[in-house]
Amino acid sequence: MPARETRRCLDRAAAACLELQRSNGSWATPARPRILENALAAFALTKAERAAPHHDRVRAWLRQAEPQGHDAFTAAADGWLRALALDVTTPPPLPVVPRDSAAHRRRLLLLQTLGVAAGAPGCSPYELLDQATKALGHAGGTSLTGWHRAQFLSAALLARHAVGLPVDEGLVAALTAEQAPDGSYHAMPLVTAMACLALTRVAPGRIATHRATARLLADQHPDGTWRFTTFDVWDTGLMVRCLRGNSVFDSLARPGALDFLADAQSPHGGWGSVSSAVAGSGLDCDADTTGNTLLALAGTEQGRRAWPSVVLYARENQDDRGLWTTWRSSRDTVAQDTVAHMVGGIRAHGGADVEVGRAARWLHQQHHGARRWTADWYVFPGYPAAEIGPVVGWRTDAARSEARILAAGQHRDGGWPAFPGARASSPAATALAATVLVRSRTSTPQALARAARFLVDTQLDDGTWDEPDPFMSGPRPFLTDVLAQAHALTCRGLMDLLRHTATP
Repeated sequence: MPARETRRCLDRAAAACLELQRSNGSWATPARPRILENALAAFALTKAERAAPHHDRVRAWLRQAEPQGHDAFTAAADGWLRALALDVTTPPPLPVVPRDSAAHRRRLLLLQTLGVAAGAPGCSPYELLDQATKALGHAGGTSLTGWHRAQFLSAALLARHAVGLPVDEGLVAALTAEQAPDGSYHAMPLVTAMACLALTRVAPGRIATHRATARLLADQHPDGTWRFTTFDVWDTGLMVRCLRGNSVFDSLARPGALDFLADAQSPHGGWGSVSSAVAGSGLDCDADTTGNTLLALAGTEQGRRAWPSVVLYARENQDDRGLWTTWRSSRDTVAQDTVAHMVGGIRAHGGADVEVGRAARWLHQQHHGARRWTADWYVFPGYPAAEIGPVVGWRTDAARSEARILAAGQHRDGGWPAFPGARASSPAATALAATVLVRSRTSTPQALARAARFLVDTQLDDGTWDEPDPFMSGPRPFLTDVLAQAHALTCRGLMDLLRHTATP
């Protein structure tokens, strides 16, 4: 297709980015609503003070909400959660956990916590108390992330209440200590609702209980829903990474974005995905956001100022294999996209101060063993290769193998699905596939032209795109989506397609 159509499409998309940028230079776009947060919030508010109007609005939304269909467990969990929140007389049974899936088992624990609070069949408070007590351990969960600790503390309090044990003031104090100054729990409505439920049951009338309830009510959107966490630092870093090189974006949006990212750096040297501008105390540093931000700050004065503290963070959080987990938590595992972002970000700033050779070799080895790369954040088929390819090299056999597999998955309309098996084509998934195919130089001009045509034809009047399916794992296996993030990835694919048409 003519390059001028693709360029016009990109110009409209860049203009839409400018419209979404906030006065502090960041982007902070709420996710679309889903059953998970809303069923939990609705259930938590059944016993809360002055919450009746808020409760009625979310119940009205839940009555028409559809369960997610990408995973059998998630679909069953959504149906169970909605039934619990709507007081269905005969709720469906708890979903069956797939064999050998730690992520599914963790989500089942969340469902069991609600089931115990509701007195639902099949939910044993004794079993829940045992699991929560073991997870917290003698150290009170200090090796866990703060939000996991808050969830286990809430589960233990609710289980003790269900079996008639006296209130454990130590657990109440520990849960209260997790609360941010704004009343929330780790900037997550899901965790805030869980803590609110526990405190309402075991510590009514206390200041922490009032503050949690007030925060939960304040976070409700006008349509009656709650949304997944808003990631202003991640959104901003991704926008800069994906649109850098567009003249309009570089002149009007990038300077403010770089200043925002520099100001959001933690005293620990890294970045959390949520800044104190969104959450009163921000979110703990994580390696994925730190690597993403380093890539965004590459070659800038803000990056040079931030680098000395980043070196300390990167060294302190690197394990014996030379790798990084996303979070400093005993429950976390190494994610390939996180390692790629850290390696790429460190290299972009010179890299001599932090050893990344072992991590780069590890990424090579992961593909050699499984024949595919994986990612923990987005489920788009092209995302792992788009993020890992620049680290291992686009001309390697691994990168080209990924490209060939991707090329075979193109739909008749020229697009790619958000995840394997999805029927509709996704603009962001299509753009990511285009990025991999262009940069690895393994695709035909006809396939890339069809991808460009799909992106041009599906762009909305306001310069954005709609995504037919959720695409972000949070918390796995539940999916969510932030359309601004998909928009950034789509813009990057368009820029790559334009570079391809400009290359002889």
